[in-house]
Amino acid sequence: MLAVVALVIALAIAFAAGYFTRDLASRKRRAEARRWREYTEPGWLRAAAPANTNEAANTNAAAPVATGELGQMLDRWESRARARRAG
Repeated sequence: MLAVVALVIALAIAFAAGYFTRDLASRKRRAEARRWREYTEPGWLRAAAPANTNEAANTNAAAPVATGELGQMLDRWESRARARRAG
């Protein structure tokens, strides 16, 4: 009888932990969605161009200035990638 009670208690704890984990993940997902809801795609970012093209290798083209936090981050990534390619 004691084993059945312990099993039911363990099952209840596992059930509650699952709900807690699900709630935590949902809160994180909703917070991220709220952050992205305010995001508007800047004009210099073309969604049609695939990421694996060699357009960045053309150094004769003048790159538009990246503005905003996302633009600055992308600009830093591209600068680092250019530096790695240059050796």
